[in-house]
Amino acid sequence: MIRFTRTTIFFLFAFCLLPFLSYAQVGTSGLSFLKLGVSGRSVSMGDAMSASVYGAAATHYNPAGVFNNGETSTEFLLMHKEWIQDVRSQFLGASVQLNDESALGFSVNTATVSDIEIRTRPGTAEGTFSSRDYSLGLSYARSFSDDLKVGVTAKFLYEKIFVDESNGFAFDLGAQYKTPVDNLSVGLALANLGTTNDLRNEKITLPSLLRVGPAYTEELEGISSQLTVASDLLYIFPEKKAYLNVGGELLFNKVVAARVGYQLGSNGRGFSAGVGMQYGMFNLDYGFVPLSSNLGSGHTFSLGLSF
Repeated sequence: MIRFTRTTIFFLFAFCLLPFLSYAQVGTSGLSFLKLGVSGRSVSMGDAMSASVYGAAATHYNPAGVFNNGETSTEFLLMHKEWIQDVRSQFLGASVQLNDESALGFSVNTATVSDIEIRTRPGTAEGTFSSRDYSLGLSYARSFSDDLKVGVTAKFLYEKIFVDESNGFAFDLGAQYKTPVDNLSVGLALANLGTTNDLRNEKITLPSLLRVGPAYTEELEGISSQLTVASDLLYIFPEKKAYLNVGGELLFNKVVAARVGYQLGSNGRGFSAGVGMQYGMFNLDYGFVPLSSNLGSGHTFSLGLSF
């Protein structure tokens, strides 16, 4: 009965967010790579990470999770993503526990679009060029009690399209809280709050966004597994666009993980799935996202190292 009540609370919270999805509009923000997931685990779980993220990946989703409750002292994460058409992104993140109350994080996030055709008149393309985006971040997280963690990330941003360049600064704020309900946590993060220079004559609006939602974890001792379910409301302010991300993970014997997720409110993305494997200090994760409108599929590979 207790387990049923906890699960009911979780899904009631998730579905109460559904009305926000009616505000979805066409996207208008730039530096959209900042909205992409940065690990195989998170992508396969629908990017429902505000409460369930921890370690190096938290530098992107919720800086409060950089403090990993002392479970690991140091973690590194390396990711490669093949996204729509020729869009590729890489992520390198790290988290280091300073003491029993605080932790530091570091992240480098890049995205490249290659072979963009140059056209000044109808006919054959005159050549090609690439677009490159970078984000360099430094995170700090602090635990104020066994239940509450907060964090902040400062980021330097850079964009280059052909010969035009722009740079700027942004920051993220986040918190994670263990509720009085056993195994139920909630997370909240505000990300990409800042500004950049104009790109030639074009003003760039950062994809400032809100993530908020719960995560529930249950030990399934009968099958030596751990079940995690999570949900996030993702709201992108300049686009006035909202999504509901939901995901689940079944971790067997702390070695093999199967994951599934879904993003409601998106025209191009819905279902996602993936697998993970842990061997000693190594984690290898893969996330698969089929895309609509003949956009192909997204593939995310990540390798983690914890000690």
